Amino acid sequence: MNESLSNQEMLPPECTIYNILGGPPPSSATELKALLIFFAVISIVTFPLTAALNALVIMAVKTKSRLRAIKSNILLACLATTDLMMGVIVQPMFIASVIITVQGKITTGSCELQNIRQHFMTVLSDASLIHLALISGERYVAMKHTFSYNAGLVTEARLLTCSSLAWLFTLILHAVHLTENKTVFFLTKNVFIVLCVTFIIFCQIIVYREVRRHEQQLSTQQVTEEARQKILKDKKAFKLTSIIVSLLFICYIPLCVFRVFLLNFHRSMSLQTAYIGFFTNLWLVVLNSFLNPIVYSVRTRQFRVAFIELTCRTTNIAEAEEIEMRVFGSHNTVGQTGQRRERAQQNKEQGNVNN
Repeated sequence: MNESLSNQEMLPPECTIYNILGGPPPSSATELKALLIFFAVISIVTFPLTAALNALVIMAVKTKSRLRAIKSNILLACLATTDLMMGVIVQPMFIASVIITVQGKITTGSCELQNIRQHFMTVLSDASLIHLALISGERYVAMKHTFSYNAGLVTEARLLTCSSLAWLFTLILHAVHLTENKTVFFLTKNVFIVLCVTFIIFCQIIVYREVRRHEQQLSTQQVTEEARQKILKDKKAFKLTSIIVSLLFICYIPLCVFRVFLLNFHRSMSLQTAYIGFFTNLWLVVLNSFLNPIVYSVRTRQFRVAFIELTCRTTNIAEAEEIEMRVFGSHNTVGQTGQRRERAQQNKEQGNVNN
């Protein structure tokens, strides 16, 4: 580390991240350069897909009333907004940072780019965490307080208001970071993260118990077809939320752990190991915004049908469903009744227009 410490003195004072890592990237680290080139290639390929898929999620929920009828889809579209911004703003900066690190040209401009990328990533990560807490809270209310939920407690306007407040809180929190008082920012941010994670875990546990209880009722009691369909839909929604929560934790927790480890044990870590750990965990965070819309399309047939309607410009939902069945094969029976009702309603409206 003596060499890295001497190199650290030559870094501009704006190079906060490089100073934390221990100095400029080692020029002879072939393994590091190969890994960074791999990250750059994957990011260049996934960058347009991240923007396109998240834009499709937003457009599908905005234009398809049947998707907005499911309240959790509105929050998924709000979460897709943060993922879209991550793909459009942060991912190109990440690609540029990786290329600069491979070339080994550390300048004041590259340091400023790293700082801007870090600031945008932190803002969008906090916004994603709050929206994930909102999604978990919406599922909690739907399962634990079903009567109030169906009576209009959760509406589209209220969900959009909560999303706006989440963005407002995130921007105000990070406005404090721009001031000189950094202690208040880090203390508030750590408390905020702990509260959000605790709330998400609490909601997931409660919803899981309710899903299990409903499944036991389904197996031991005679229930109506409508109640059976509702139980299966709630179970599917819980699985979707659980996958999104798990992906967020898998992609974000390694970076948080690595930062704590780096700040406390950086002297016992080689410079190449520090760079490999940092950029690997950073790449996982960027990759999360690409994986979320894939999860929506894989787990939810309504999103797949809506994507086909938007991209293929089909005339009606029946044609889109037929294309989806040819591409993805047979589908589950969950939601088929609702789909048939939607097709019947759309055919009826089309018949009225023709008359």
